Amino acid sequence: MDRIRAWWADAQAWLAAATPRERRLIMLAGGGVLLFIVLVTYASFSAAIRRAETALDEKRADFEKISRLAAGYGALEQERQLLEARLRQSPPALMTFVDTTARNNGVDVGGMSDRGVVAGGQNGRPREMSVEVNLGKVPLDKLVKLISDIERSPGVVRVRRLRVRKAYENKELLDVSLTVSAWQGS
Repeated sequence: MDRIRAWWADAQAWLAAATPRERRLIMLAGGGVLLFIVLVTYASFSAAIRRAETALDEKRADFEKISRLAAGYGALEQERQLLEARLRQSPPALMTFVDTTARNNGVDVGGMSDRGVVAGGQNGRPREMSVEVNLGKVPLDKLVKLISDIERSPGVVRVRRLRVRKAYENKELLDVSLTVSAWQGS
């Protein structure tokens, strides 16, 4: 502590002996050093604030992403539960169901063959039953309506395969072959 007092006393003595020009130079140099220290301090605080704001923005973005994912998860979970409930329902008798649906839509069934259980039924997997259907000379709008009605049926029923060709006699009509499958939980 005595050394610091000695240096301070020497600095005061030197400053008292300095000319006015030297004093102005020392004051300018001191002001420059002080300004430099203030700028460095300001820059470091600004950088710290920017880093904190960036981290906060990233956390907000992550939170929004988590919120969207949670909402999506809830919707998917609800859809899964509905699908499981539909799988627990007994599926319609496919041949009768497809024939009735086709007749209701004004479509003639050319032929139908039952493929039976084609997959699943073991290890908790749903059983898939399938029917091959041939339709002859069907207008496109009736085909679309038929497929829509089949897929909106009770239970889980889907058109798995669809082959469409223009009819030989009339290019406005279609020859259609499709595979209709129904699933039932095991």
